Order: sequence, then structure tokens, then C-alpha cells
Amino acid sequence: MLKNVYAPLSGGILQERVMEIISNNLANTNTTAFKEDEISFQEQEANPWPSYAFPHPPAPFKLNMQELWPLKGNEMNYVTLSEIKTAHSQGPVRKTSNSTDIAIQGDGFFEVMTPFGERLTRDGGFSISNDGILITKNGAVVQGENGAITGLGGKDLSILPTGEVYVGKKFVDKIKVVSFQDMTLLERLGENLWIHNGAPDNLKPPIGDLAQGYLEGSNVNPMRNLTNMIIAHRSYEALQKTVKAHDETMQNANKISEVQ
Repeated sequence: MLKNVYAPLSGGILQERVMEIISNNLANTNTTAFKEDEISFQEQEANPWPSYAFPHPPAPFKLNMQELWPLKGNEMNYVTLSEIKTAHSQGPVRKTSNSTDIAIQGDGFFEVMTPFGERLTRDGGFSISNDGILITKNGAVVQGENGAITGLGGKDLSILPTGEVYVGKKFVDKIKVVSFQDMTLLERLGENLWIHNGAPDNLKPPIGDLAQGYLEGSNVNPMRNLTNMIIAHRSYEALQKTVKAHDETMQNANKISEVQ
């Protein structure tokens, strides 16, 4: 009878994970250029035992049902996360009139240099450092075709849709925007940064323009996520009741066997 508890037990654990992901989406509804995560499930036979280490979710998570309750793989079914996928669709673009705010209208990422190496972001809420360098709000250096974009001390800053940067009539550099064929090779790092884990041949020419004085908003759909949160919570409660009912049945069975 133990096999009957695996599906609701694993399902309950995964509904907790679903609520974590949805909560993270909702918490970033107003985060510049944030991309929401989407999830799907599948029921699996547990033979052979796989490792449930999901690639870089918003919070650390590992599930191995054999460690949770050891049984032979052919004795039960259980529920797993089929996929955690980031939706890289365009977020809404809003006007800020700040000359260092830049929105990507289309695909691609800004390339920035951090103390840990090159990283990617779509958050174009930039500023100019005291040294006249274009930087992100966390201090990463925005990259141009020739490296750091410097010499921006003046106020007459203009950025063309194609990325060319001018101070007055003087050409400074061109903002570097990179795009990829296989978006699943991008890893979310936090602080609105990403890293590309693929080979150089995964690069492709970006399609789109830059909009100076604008920022891209989050692509999170609050209503859909709230609805999914309610569904996940109700499913979790139902699965809890199923596990509890099974536990009570087992206890009653044990009492009967003791009487006999």
C-alpha cells in the first residue's frame, strides 16, 4: 500500500515548489526587464532512479524520492517537474525621459563586465560613473564594441536605435547587444544578470532597436500567476488530505493486525 502514497506525496512537494516559483514571479512584477519562469509536470515511473537537480531555479531545490521513502523503482509512480522554462518574451516599454535609460525593443542582451567576468542583462537602467563610464545600477560596466564606454562626462548624450553613442556630435562607441539561437543555454544569476553557457556558434545577430529614454518592464502576468497560485495552493491542500487519509488507513490497519 505504500506505493499509493508516492504520487500525492511527491505532488505535494512539487506544489510547494510551484508556489515558490510563482511567488518569485510575483515579487518581480515591477522589476525592470524581469523574465518570468514557467513550469510543467509529468508523471514518471521510478525505475531507474534519476537525480532531481533542476538547473538553477530561483531557489535551491533537489528531490530524490528514494531518499524520502525507499522502495524499488517498479513499485510506484510519482510526480516530477518536467521543465522550468524562462519566458523570454518582450516586456512592456515605458518612457522615463532619462538619457541613460535604454530599452531593447526586440531580442538580445546588453553585455556588461562584472568582477566575475562578462555577464548579460536586459535591464537598461544605466547611469554614468564619476569617471564618465556607462554602468549598471550595480556598478557593472556596460560594454561597447571597443570595451567600456567612456568619455560620457557631458550632458549632451544621444544613443541611436542602432546603438551608436554620441556626446554632442562626437562618436564614442556602439553599445554591444548579443543574441542567441538557443535561449535554454542562458542561466539566471540574480540581480537581473545572466550568463551564456553555450558555445560561440550559439550567437546570432540581434533583431530590434534600442530606445533611449525608455525602460523595459517585467513580462510577468500578475493575474495568471495569481490564478496559478490559487490552483497550486488548492492542489497542495487536496494532496495533503490524501496523504493524511492514507496515513489514517495504515494506522487502522496496524491496529487491526495488533488485535488479531
